[in-house]
Amino acid sequence: MESAIYTVRAHNSSTASENRMHSDDVARRYGFQGGLVPGVTVFGYMTRPVVAHYGVEWLARGWAEVSFAKPAYEGEELAVSLSAGGDGRGAGHSLTCTNGAGVELARMQAGMPAAGVTPDPRASIAPAPPLAERPEATPDLMVVGAPFPALDWRPTANDNLVWCEDVCDDLPLYREGDAPYLHPGFVLRQANFVLRNRFLLPAWIHTASRITHHEALRAGNAYEVRAIPEEKWQRKGHEFVRLYVAIRAGAQVAVEILHTAIYRPRQAEGSSG
Repeated sequence: MESAIYTVRAHNSSTASENRMHSDDVARRYGFQGGLVPGVTVFGYMTRPVVAHYGVEWLARGWAEVSFAKPAYEGEELAVSLSAGGDGRGAGHSLTCTNGAGVELARMQAGMPAAGVTPDPRASIAPAPPLAERPEATPDLMVVGAPFPALDWRPTANDNLVWCEDVCDDLPLYREGDAPYLHPGFVLRQANFVLRNRFLLPAWIHTASRITHHEALRAGNAYEVRAIPEEKWQRKGHEFVRLYVAIRAGAQVAVEILHTAIYRPRQAEGSSG
């Protein structure tokens, strides 16, 4: 049994985000102790030992599935624990992220596929035209099967470096050369942005994602991010959606993501807003 622990100090770099769940005042109205560290940031922390183990091969064709149980807050010391059976490649790795009190915040599986994965046909569905104005998300407007407008993404090496600094990831492959590899947390973040590109979302919560790489993304290239709601539901007063997201490099599908979020959270009892 292989095991390793990676520690990092949580940082909320999204306090000024349109998603006010990252601000202290709004998050407290929903029953949290303060602004939430973004889920994509926590995912970014959890990829550090995975990429250290597999290297660029994981960025090119690896997969990960993460779910978030509790939020991380600014300044908390987080411990990412990685374990695997056998050589860690066939069955993949299991990871958990816990805070200083020993509370499990997130759980992830990650590994390499046994064979090549064919992209979902939905990646080729044409996106909707751009919107003149974004409406606030409601269950009626969140239509299952209806494509979102595409998001154009042209990440620079400096954009990638800023992300790596925010998540305290010092692996050289994100910094080397004129077109370094993009950090997987920065890649997953685009699933948030394509949702925000379609709707106004005053306060929302990322709850889970599955990411599948088909090629390694690099700074300086042009990408198109497409999204289609595949399921929506209500639970305990929260409105959930799961998006199918495809990041395309021209005609090629580079990354696929299943991205789940509470896009209309229930406010805590006794709150006003």
